[in-house]
Amino acid sequence: MKSLLKWVGVVAVVGLLANSARAENSLTIGKVKSVNADNKEFVLTDNTGKDFAIKLAEDVVINRGGTESGTGLKADDSVHICYEKGQKELTAHYILVKEGDTKDCQLVDGTFKSYDADRKEFTFTDGQGKDWTHAMGGASVRMNMQDSKIENVKNGDHTLAVVEQVGDKRTVKAVMANRGK
Repeated sequence: MKSLLKWVGVVAVVGLLANSARAENSLTIGKVKSVNADNKEFVLTDNTGKDFAIKLAEDVVINRGGTESGTGLKADDSVHICYEKGQKELTAHYILVKEGDTKDCQLVDGTFKSYDADRKEFTFTDGQGKDWTHAMGGASVRMNMQDSKIENVKNGDHTLAVVEQVGDKRTVKAVMANRGK
């Protein structure tokens, strides 16, 4: 009986660890082919012409021209998406619609490295281990989805940033940082 209880306990712990493991974020660019608001999903056609069905996360953020909400995605929107690859489906957490004030923007995903207050520069490390430094401008900052300041973001925090590129100049418009609790 004790060995059965021990075995059940091990299985429960393994299950909890598997469920709590954070899935990796992925980024993609494409055009929205269709939206099914009732099923909270859309079809994205990527740059190679391949279609993907993508679910909308319960807390999805849709940034249209610099204004964020949880709705408003439309067919024919050009988008840059941060999504999570599940075992059976893709789930979008942040969608940047490339129009208006965000037409020259892209999403970058990585780990916060540093902020140089004198130079007003933000440095992060991408998934391939390369460091990138961008001007901060007047970027908004959120930590765990709460308004914050760049000084509250710490080395190692996961970051998703909206970055505008005009010519060779890249400026951070928004930083969304997450820190495990």
